[in-house]
Amino acid sequence: MSPKHKLITTVWCSITMVATMVLSHGHLILREVMTHWPEQESWEGRFETALYTQGGLVFVASFVVGGALLIRSYFTRMSDEELKRKELAQREKHERATATRHEALMGTLANSVNAKASVVGSDQRSASKKSHASGARPR
Repeated sequence: MSPKHKLITTVWCSITMVATMVLSHGHLILREVMTHWPEQESWEGRFETALYTQGGLVFVASFVVGGALLIRSYFTRMSDEELKRKELAQREKHERATATRHEALMGTLANSVNAKASVVGSDQRSASKKSHASGARPR
């Protein structure tokens, strides 16, 4: 997974987590704000009281989601390493097979060149022998 995809995944998971927390616990936090409305004079005090009562749930949920992301990244890294090992082994196997085919081809070409050279050499020898045998003078 590329760094760009990792960043996009992390941002998307964070946004999803915040949205889930707001949807699932927003009504509880709002209820706490309304319950402590008369006791507190400021919005900060009302939200602080609400977050202290519901903050534990949010912390546990964020801890679970963070742990899940860490475990997921660990297994993703392990699978990426396994994939790299398999690709490297496949590439080495392909290179060995290619080298073997190349050596076989070069051996075949060398044998065919040697065979042609011996055929050409024997034709020249037989032609010179024929000229001597016929009684013609060599030049």
